[in-house]
Amino acid sequence: MRSLTLIALALAAAPAGAGESRETLDTIVESARQIVPAKQIERNPPRYPKSELRKYTQAWVNVAYCIDETGTPQNISVVDSVGRSRFERAAIDAVKTWKFEPALIDGKPSWQSRNQSTITFAIERSNEGASRQFIKGFRKIGTLIDQDKLEEADKLFWRIYETYDLSLYELAKLWAQRVRYEGKIGDMHRLDLALHRATASKGQWIDKESYVRLLKLRVQVELQLGKYREAARSFRELKAATAEDAEEVVALQPAMDRLKEMVLGDDILKVPAVVKTRDECYYCNDSWHFSPVRPDFTFANISGTLKSIEMRCDHKRFESAVTELVEWHIPKDWGSCNVHVYGEPGTTFDLLMLPAG
Repeated sequence: MRSLTLIALALAAAPAGAGESRETLDTIVESARQIVPAKQIERNPPRYPKSELRKYTQAWVNVAYCIDETGTPQNISVVDSVGRSRFERAAIDAVKTWKFEPALIDGKPSWQSRNQSTITFAIERSNEGASRQFIKGFRKIGTLIDQDKLEEADKLFWRIYETYDLSLYELAKLWAQRVRYEGKIGDMHRLDLALHRATASKGQWIDKESYVRLLKLRVQVELQLGKYREAARSFRELKAATAEDAEEVVALQPAMDRLKEMVLGDDILKVPAVVKTRDECYYCNDSWHFSPVRPDFTFANISGTLKSIEMRCDHKRFESAVTELVEWHIPKDWGSCNVHVYGEPGTTFDLLMLPAG
């Protein structure tokens, strides 16, 4: 078999040959199951950190969590955030107080393990838009990037990010500027991180023209990184923000069609992976994250130390040690999954998505 690298689409492989009867049976069994998603019944707002409230500082925090059989959030973790770090603690504390009606499978309470919420810390400010101080610094970063003074641009970026009292609009604009910086540096993982932060909450805090441009680039970067489902979701987001016949959509459509053919094909899908820290890539925490488009996968060519694998699926949470060249299979009744591979930062390996059969 050939190995195909960096191809993406959130579609399952079609059954074929001897596996057809089993696939058909699984489909019948799945359709007979009565699945009711968890329903939120209590959502207490977070406590705004007093020190940040006085300065009108704003932020958002994206949180992942499971919902157990009693409707209580478990395994709460921060996916990503923009703003001061103390907002993360406030967001986690808020999620701990939320209450849900648990998910039901055939009438019985069940875990629902693949949940994410973005908690926004925002207050009305007397001055809409960006402050003069921010605009001056923002433009200076752009000038330094244009002049290839990247070290100076990096230092100024972090000084503004860490010391200025920024609004959500200013944070989005600042990370959009960071996209230009990372593009010149050439680190695709950090570029992906900057793109997600600039386009967070479907571009709620940035002008539409910039959002569409950045979202198109986000699709391209995710495809290059082999982020399968993520690229498909971003492409759908792009179409929702524009139109089916928009220039940006039309430009990407042939690549997406080709990716669909390849994902449904019989070749192994090979993705080079590397364990990174949280500030080095999106959804990383001394880990590598991916959303499988096929139920069977394995890891090969491990260089370094992988510690564990965690699967957060619609109806199941699973943890185990990582062993090279052991095939992992996600049962159909687990639903869609997010998979986290934890290890020492810098560890590299190949993710091999296996074809049906």
